[in-house]
Order: sequence, then C-alpha cells, then structure tokens
Amino acid sequence: MFAITRTRRRLRASFGAPEARRLIRTLMSCAISYGAARLAALPEGYWALITTLVIVTQPSLAQAVDIARDQIIGAFIGAVAGMLGIVAMERGAPPLAVFSVALVPLAALSAKRPAFRLACVTLVIVVLIPAGPGSPFERPMHRVLEILIGAASSFVVSALWPNRALTAAHRSVGDTLKSLGQLIGLYLSGERDEARATRLEGQSTDAQQAFDDALKEAGREHIIVLVQNHRADAIDKAAPFLRRLHGDALFLSKAVSRLDRETCAARFNTTSRELQALFETLASVLASDRQDDAKLARARSAVSELKSTLATQEATHGAQEVAQFVVGLIVADLDALIATIYPLKERSA
Repeated sequence: MFAITRTRRRLRASFGAPEARRLIRTLMSCAISYGAARLAALPEGYWALITTLVIVTQPSLAQAVDIARDQIIGAFIGAVAGMLGIVAMERGAPPLAVFSVALVPLAALSAKRPAFRLACVTLVIVVLIPAGPGSPFERPMHRVLEILIGAASSFVVSALWPNRALTAAHRSVGDTLKSLGQLIGLYLSGERDEARATRLEGQSTDAQQAFDDALKEAGREHIIVLVQNHRADAIDKAAPFLRRLHGDALFLSKAVSRLDRETCAARFNTTSRELQALFETLASVLASDRQDDAKLARARSAVSELKSTLATQEATHGAQEVAQFVVGLIVADLDALIATIYPLKERSA
C-alpha cells in the first residue's frame, strides 16, 4: 500500500495538472484537425496535423496566433512559387532547374524571416514530389488548405483552453501591488492601525507566494518567459521588484514610526494619494494578460510627476528625511518595474 501511494506521488510530481492540460489540448487539437481534413477529403491531410502540433505546443495564445499566421503566410508564398514553377514545367522546364531558381528567393526570405521557412517546404512538396492524377495545381491549393485547417484547429483549442499559469501569475502581481499600495498609504497617513497593517502585509506575502507558485506551474507548462516584444513574456521579471517593494514598505513603517499623524499628513498627504493611485493603475495593468496602453501611459506619467514632486520638496532632517528617502526608493522601484516589463523599444513599436 505504501509503495502504491509513493508511486502515485511520484507520478503526480512528474506528470501533474499542467502536463495533463497540455496533453488534452494536444489531443483535442489533433482530433479536430484530423476530422476536418477527412471531411475536406484532402489527400495529404497529415500536413494539417503537423501544423496543429507545431502551433498548439506554443506557450501562450499570442505566440500561437503568431505561429499560425507565419505558417499560413509561409505556405501561401511557397504555394504561389510552386504554381509558377508548375507553369514553367508545363512548358518543358526541368523540375530540378525550376526548384533551384525558385528556392533562392524563398531561402533568402527564410534567412530574413525564419518563421516563413514553411515556404521552402511547400515548394519542395509542390515541385519535386510527383503529383497524383488530376490537375497539378491542386497540390498547392491543398497545401494551403491543410495549413489553414491545422492552424484553425490549434487556435480554437488554444483560445478556448489557454494556459492557466500565466493568467494566474498576472493576477497575483496585481494583487501584490494593490496590497502594497494600501500598506504604503496606511504608513504615510500616520495611522497606527497595526491590525490592518498586519493584514495587508500578509496579503502581500500570500500574493507573492501565489505568484511564485504560478511561475513554477508555468515552467512545468514549458512557458518561456523572456523579455521580448510581448509584455506577457516578461511577467517573471516582476518577482524581484515585488520583493523589493515589500521591503521598502517595511522600511517605510520604521521611518514613519517616529513621526506623529499630523506631521505625516502635512508632509506626505499629497504624495500618499498620488502613490496609491500609481499602485492601483499599475496593478490594473499587470493583472491583465493584455496590455492597456492608456493605463500604462498614465502609470508612466504618474511616475514622472512623483519624481518631479520629490525633487522639488524642501530638504528635511531626521525621520522625515528618512521617510522621504524611502518614498523615493519606492518610486524608483516602480519605475524600474515598468521599464523591465515594458522595455523602451516597445514604446516605439
């Protein structure tokens, strides 16, 4: 009995819910693709399955869409080149010569845009592989139709059942920022509400743990999270900034503990409101897996305004100076978080 239990635990550890979801997504996509290819009576319907397997294994819906688009464009370009080659062969040109001439521009295109390499594959199938009975122009059209079926099948399944881990990671980042914004606002108000401070600190800690768990599950789902052109690919880069902001909040609590409520209200009331609004806006932006350019612009503008406000404030001494310094650290960390998740190159894209 103990051996069976231990075996089950090992199986769950090596093949858990993320792997099961990926398996079911793959099988469902293949089933839909195969069924559609059979209904269309395509002679080489296996190309629809190949396309499905390439697309459905992408980590996110955005990447699945990009791969599907590139597969369709590549197949279409290759089919057009192949049809021109067929015309030339119908007029007596040798297949190998036609293929060699047509391959040069397609290979150059693939070198420039590797995602379009399917154009070369389609050219090989259309020009070099002997066609069956019927019109020689049927194969290029079948090839494009097969790609469309495979892409559509995988896209439908990816859209209806996307990877859950990445969505959970975004939501956890938003929850963390909301809790931290409220906690920092509480400290800057000068109120001595220990119960609320403890609750908000706990919420921040729990949200960060949920974020770490989501990233681990994303790794098991083989989601590649790198800083690239899509914000969703960079969400894992938020982890160190969340920890740093949490530490800033605790540092701020010690700095304002020596100040009375009236002093805090007079010195940090406006800054506190602006800072909490910034946290709320940024939390709303990062909680979604879709980029909101309007909210992102507001967040960037709020950071700039806070930096200007802090730079023009009068010099202080003692605990006020320390608190003002910590607020500057918080703003700088928020600015760095935005710059990391949304690199500057995205703003010009």
